[in-house]
Amino acid sequence: MRIAASIMALAALALGACTTPVSSTTPSEGRDCFRAADANGYAIIDDHNIRVRVSPSRSYTLTTNWNANDLDWTQVIALRSDSGWICTGSGLGVEITGGEPRRTYPIDRITRDPEPPADQQGS
Repeated sequence: MRIAASIMALAALALGACTTPVSSTTPSEGRDCFRAADANGYAIIDDHNIRVRVSPSRSYTLTTNWNANDLDWTQVIALRSDSGWICTGSGLGVEITGGEPRRTYPIDRITRDPEPPADQQGS
């Protein structure tokens, strides 16, 4: 009886070790997030703010302490995060990389831009 209970406990422990917590693969419910791979456009707002477009009616502002104007936007740009998701709030673990020579800009803060009026939305 004790052996069977021990085997069952070890099996449960082994199965638990194989699972991945949901929070490491998807954002928490109720958070405003997008997948880094969904970014489809970039624009410089000013020295420290970069707009990232996710859809015609959805964009976010990424803030960095570095001078965003120094990044060569004619080269390939990569938006990365530790989890693959970019969520509003702290930019910890988020960075933009691009240019030649390659530069990496750590992101400090992410905010969602207000939606444009319906007559200004793209198709």
